[in-house]
Amino acid sequence: MKKAELLAPVGSFEALRAAVQNGADAVYLGGKKFGARQYASNFDEDLLIEAVEYCHIRGVKVYITVNTLISDKELEEFMEYVNFLYNIDVDGVILQDLGVLKYITENLPDFEVHASTQMTIHNLEGIKLLRELGVKRTVIAREMALRDIEPIKQNSDMEIEVFVHGALCICYSGQCLMSSLIGGRSGNRGRCAQPCRLPYKLVELETKKEIKNPYGDYILSTRDLNTLEEIDKLLKLGADSLKIEGRMKRPEYVAVVVKAYRRALDMYYRDGRVRIGNETKRELTQIFNRRFTKGHLLGKKGNDLMEFEKPGNRGIEIGEVIEYDERKKRLKIKLIDRLQKGDGIEIRTKGKENRGIKVGKIFKGNKVIERALKEEVIGIDFKGRSARGDKIFKTADIALFNRASSTYIGENKIIPISGAIQGRLGGELELYVWDNDGNYINIKGRHKIEKAINKPLTEDRIEKQLKKLGNTPYSLRKIEVNIDNDITVPIREINNIRREAIEGLNNLRKNNNNRKKIDFKPIPLINELPRGKENNTSLAAYVNNLNQLEAVLSTEINIIYYSNILDIDKAFNLAMKTNKLLIPALNRITYDRELEIIEQKRDILIQSKHILLSNHGQLNMFRHDKINIHGDFSFNVFNSFAVQKLTELGVRNITLSPELNYNQIKDLASKSRRLEVIVYGHLPMMVTEYCPVKTLIKKGDKSDCSLYKSKKYGLKDRYGIIFPLLRGSSYRTQVLNSKKMFLLENMEKIMENNLSIMRLQFTNEDKNEIISIAKAYSKMLNRISDGKKGLPDEILGFIDQYKEKGDYTRGHFSRGVI
Repeated sequence: MKKAELLAPVGSFEALRAAVQNGADAVYLGGKKFGARQYASNFDEDLLIEAVEYCHIRGVKVYITVNTLISDKELEEFMEYVNFLYNIDVDGVILQDLGVLKYITENLPDFEVHASTQMTIHNLEGIKLLRELGVKRTVIAREMALRDIEPIKQNSDMEIEVFVHGALCICYSGQCLMSSLIGGRSGNRGRCAQPCRLPYKLVELETKKEIKNPYGDYILSTRDLNTLEEIDKLLKLGADSLKIEGRMKRPEYVAVVVKAYRRALDMYYRDGRVRIGNETKRELTQIFNRRFTKGHLLGKKGNDLMEFEKPGNRGIEIGEVIEYDERKKRLKIKLIDRLQKGDGIEIRTKGKENRGIKVGKIFKGNKVIERALKEEVIGIDFKGRSARGDKIFKTADIALFNRASSTYIGENKIIPISGAIQGRLGGELELYVWDNDGNYINIKGRHKIEKAINKPLTEDRIEKQLKKLGNTPYSLRKIEVNIDNDITVPIREINNIRREAIEGLNNLRKNNNNRKKIDFKPIPLINELPRGKENNTSLAAYVNNLNQLEAVLSTEINIIYYSNILDIDKAFNLAMKTNKLLIPALNRITYDRELEIIEQKRDILIQSKHILLSNHGQLNMFRHDKINIHGDFSFNVFNSFAVQKLTELGVRNITLSPELNYNQIKDLASKSRRLEVIVYGHLPMMVTEYCPVKTLIKKGDKSDCSLYKSKKYGLKDRYGIIFPLLRGSSYRTQVLNSKKMFLLENMEKIMENNLSIMRLQFTNEDKNEIISIAKAYSKMLNRISDGKKGLPDEILGFIDQYKEKGDYTRGHFSRGVI
């Protein structure tokens, strides 16, 4: 039976040691460039070399995250960096960008590639496509349940990596623009500011009425994933790699979590079952938790997925305030669990800010004690305000930290080796050492073996010296000694050849992949295309229902994307009456069961010979049809290599990432004529399986999403800004930007670049607003196409109306993202 890999997060070298010494089979970490956790300590090039060597000597693989979107200006630096990773024998790279995939598979074909969860892979067809493109392993979307993973394992040889512990994202990874659009810090560029961990109120859009949540205001903040007690289900399913989240966490966290999962895996492979002790459960909870959930993986939804009360570490409840002596500044606490000097605690009063302190002196009566036990009444110094009944939570356990750190100070990762030594009078000692991975070293001594005068060298003495391996990770389990009788050599000679053998074995183990170093040669980017004399840019509209479709059909717009395939027949009939091109637009998230419905409607969907696709699985389904494939913004196209890759896969029209600024768009448009940009709309910032309305509003005794049919809802942040919610035909929730991207006054500049299509992305607009927007953009398009310059008074007035409302933005058109 092939055993699953235990994959640990590493944000520092200390965390690396914690992972390796506590039983990780592999680690994943980021360098200073191009990784999705740019706020972790990360590793410079010298530390990366040291990290790879440290891990390989101990039989642990190293995967480096290169899972951000990369611009054309960064491509040469990226290429040099990836070549560096290849040359230092990194075992594999984790990536998101299709352009990155193209470069690596074409130029470093033996470099193992893993598809990051940022690629949003969630169906079998997507797996098949990536496997064909050279991807060996896919980190599947965290929203996938066991039942979704099973057919992938049964029908593909792709290695599957599954998150089993740690923080969850409320949005599908790779599809979140919230941090980007609110603050310019892009999750797709490794700089997520975690706006989902901030407080929000659910509101009715029309009345602005707040829906009270008695459990707290952090209605986008998820619990932490913990599958330890049911890890056997994943192992039976055949998951190839079990991934722990936490590159931003401290080394002690890594040590505790890795150790718990290592024991569980070993128990399963030894006994065929998993039983987790109470102390292990407690340690996992104490080291960090936002409450635990078994996640989508094991069918948890709604309240079972969310932590509304607080977004940070919850800790463990250990007591309650009996009284507060304001004169002495001392709390009296009744403990329900143990407490020690140096522990971190939080005092929580309902409705007020939590106050955290580090425990100093602990008073019991008139005595000062180091630690207190359950049921004891103790006092601690505290400056602030507190009242009887306030809850005390321990958020940092100094004893647990000390136990955890002790696990990686020394060498626990033991590599068994074997050896043989021989010596003949007048010759030199020869030592042979080998490991269980096929590495073999032979060292010959420099000192001639002499006849012993007093004390001859014995086999026991030789064995004893050879087994003195100090702080190395090796244990000499078997040694064969074959020497002449009555001989002698200096003991230092035995020590020297032992050291040389270990050094030689280290060097062999460091080069785990037996690669030859290559010289870096940058691949030239695509040359600019000659600028066309005529501008053939078209205007298209994206709509979600028949009412919106009818509105657009009454305007001059001739290309319409339609997202509701459930009534696609009616949509085609309406479009045909006006002789306009209707293009079915598939949702970003389509599981295998949804792809089956799409397959049943294939003939209808391709009748216009055009289709807008939104994920890799859909692309694999339709790329061999003789139709015009349009790729949506969800492919996160950020560079010309990605444009090339999608073009090679049959995509005729490519929507660029809305995170690109104008200069980046201009640069890409100079190299391709098949590009599309969004120039208007409430950009979708999140797409999620979680429904705040269903979770927070009860209709009778039941939670119900049908409330969307009668009312519109949004999320109000702490500044009073409201982000509309959209629940479409996919029955998933989209969080829209509070402001509409509005680039009407920039159209002349945009059209200089001979783009294929400019898109109006309609979401929750009514008929009248759709018509007015469409007419304004059509008028500007016609004016520019006729060679006229500037903004007419009518358009200026329309723009002023939007500016007065204050609900517009230029998105990243000017500023871009970091």
